[in-house]
Amino acid sequence: MKNWQNNDIKIQKSEFIYDLLFSGSLFLTKKNRNNKNITLREDWELLHSYKTGEYNIFHVHIYMLSYENEKRYTVKSFFNGKENEDYFENVIQDTLQNLEIDEFDKLIPLESLLEIYKIESTKYLNSKFKFSKVIRNKIGIIAGLKKLNFNKLFPLLVDDFIEEIFLDSPDDAIYINHQIYGRCRTEIRFNLKEIERIKTFFRLYSGKRLDFINPTIKFVLKNKFFYCRFSIDVNPIQINNFALDIRKLNKNILTIQDLLKNGTLNPLIAAFLYFNVLRRKNITATGETDTGKTTLINAFDLLTPKEFRKIYIENITESLNQVVFKKHQLKYKVDSLESTLDNKYSKSNLIKTLLHRTPDIIYLGEILTKEEAKAMFHCLAAGLRGFQTIHSKNIDSLINRFLYHFNINQSCLNDLDLIILMKKNLFKRRIIGIFEIYKNPTESNNIYSPLIKYNPQFQKWELSRPLYTANVIKELLNYEDLPKNKFNLYMKIYIEIFEYLLRTDMLTNKELVNFFHKISYYSLRSIETLTSFWNKWKKNRGLNL
Repeated sequence: MKNWQNNDIKIQKSEFIYDLLFSGSLFLTKKNRNNKNITLREDWELLHSYKTGEYNIFHVHIYMLSYENEKRYTVKSFFNGKENEDYFENVIQDTLQNLEIDEFDKLIPLESLLEIYKIESTKYLNSKFKFSKVIRNKIGIIAGLKKLNFNKLFPLLVDDFIEEIFLDSPDDAIYINHQIYGRCRTEIRFNLKEIERIKTFFRLYSGKRLDFINPTIKFVLKNKFFYCRFSIDVNPIQINNFALDIRKLNKNILTIQDLLKNGTLNPLIAAFLYFNVLRRKNITATGETDTGKTTLINAFDLLTPKEFRKIYIENITESLNQVVFKKHQLKYKVDSLESTLDNKYSKSNLIKTLLHRTPDIIYLGEILTKEEAKAMFHCLAAGLRGFQTIHSKNIDSLINRFLYHFNINQSCLNDLDLIILMKKNLFKRRIIGIFEIYKNPTESNNIYSPLIKYNPQFQKWELSRPLYTANVIKELLNYEDLPKNKFNLYMKIYIEIFEYLLRTDMLTNKELVNFFHKISYYSLRSIETLTSFWNKWKKNRGLNL
């Protein structure tokens, strides 16, 4: 057996052909050089490339094609060049053939299982090859993934820029929603044997049946590598006997600074919403699927004052973990929609118990059913306020859902403070408008009225009327000294803050949260203390906002 003094650079830059005999039977031939890679066409323009995964083990390239909106997403392992790929593939196969691991008598968490395979693989590699530690670890991970038959799907799961993964049938290739580049096609396909292994894997880790009697599995898998919601459909409801939808949950956190920079909202909208968040006004984000509703409320939830007691009730945990920022969070997770309608621990029943938990802010996640909607309005009528999302096409369809589908009395809608409508155009998510319910419906035939609307012709947001005339502000006047000039001064300072975030380099999450802890502290004391703090802060940084 011939050994090399390998290092990372030498391995990735080598151009010569490896002609190495493995285990007496594995050798490099033209026969095993099958079509593993995508053949790049001349009209493919490289838009971006980046590395992802532990040790930057996966290399991603995104291409634009002529006359196509969909991009092409390719991912390869760390080895560079066809000769290196063949060489390492043979090393990996040799490693797998020589792995000796006892069978397990219980279900092992995925990350633990992968770590076991990686450790055993690196032991073998260390005994036979002179690879660097980093290369051994990379090969060990890939070997572990192949052992688990997870090597095709795993690179997509650990790419934090991927939001959703789709496979419509066994005859199709996977396509994805990318956070930056929108809808992208891949060349990743599964054969029938691989699909059966995927089904077995998901049966094991969901603890659920997947067969003719129960043809759908929905479950959440969270580990150090990824946090995803998996949905799988088979016969008889799926005519091709396999479809897969994977939704990423909270891996790549978008902050208010991200949303400002990507045009989801502008400093004026951010300022007005932040003003109302500090005063515990209720905010409902609505829109179609994948329009950024949860992302938006998570961004503002992150800006809440440090001392707020916040209680969360969610079917799937999509809220952010803010304990690391020393915020108060009490979280409840309810069972899936399918199993809770007659359950005393259903989301609707748990929402009603919030009255005895003394929250400053409630986070209800997605409102799905009539029972949940009634429980939500029960809490709002009792004075609780917070965040929630609900699907709708537009504000009219939202009102129809409340009034006709959920049978909510129209007078209850007055407890909704602000309603935010979101839309997605290709891969661009944006607030389309901020609306409120008319307190006195006799003034108009409409139930709601806009405060801010997006004008697509001029590509900017416009005020429908002065914000000081909004119902949420009128209500504040009953218990807060808030003359118009004082309100305008708050808004001026907040707009300057969000304009600063829009222009400046990205802050870390910790820097952003600590900054808004100070802003909220001075805001809740008085307008004078806030003004003094902000003027000194600008002066120390030489800002002229």
